[in-house]
Amino acid sequence: MWILSCFIILYSINVAVQGLQAQHNRQRRYLIFTPFTQWGVFTTVAVPLDTEATVSVAWFFEANYYTVDNATWLEPLLGDVEISKREHRRSTDTKNKLTRKYFYTFIENMLENHGHPGQHCLLRAICENATSHFLHNGILGDLLHLLLTPSTSMSEDDIEDCYYEAEYWGLEDKCYYYEDACSTSPLEYMSFTL
Repeated sequence: MWILSCFIILYSINVAVQGLQAQHNRQRRYLIFTPFTQWGVFTTVAVPLDTEATVSVAWFFEANYYTVDNATWLEPLLGDVEISKREHRRSTDTKNKLTRKYFYTFIENMLENHGHPGQHCLLRAICENATSHFLHNGILGDLLHLLLTPSTSMSEDDIEDCYYEAEYWGLEDKCYYYEDACSTSPLEYMSFTL
């Protein structure tokens, strides 16, 4: 009888423990992201080109990301890979390809493709930007100030002095020097002064 009562007690303890384990084996809940959730970022920059027609150039940037609903799925980015000091030193010696000279060359080529004298019109835009003070005038104004003001970045060895001179003449309000070489201001396509 005593053995039977011990067996019943042990059996009931075993059932109770298994019941507690079954409660902890339920599916995890998702507080923020459900499985297969994704989010995206989409931006567009559009610049009008011609005042007589509704033509513009637009650049679209889109990035889509899937969210992870279980943090244990994430693995280390590089794993256990060791980076040698030689590779690290070599990677810091590479130059940034997105420089002011690269940007100015791109703008000059774009202006030439649309029938404008490239460098002369860019110099006029830099000069008029220094005269108009687009800084703190919305996002487009801040971008124009950043891109068309050569003195806002560190000086580059391969950039010509004429860009800095155009900014200087704009601060002196003497942009008429550039009107003969570039009859139409590129800034008139996207802004006007009051």
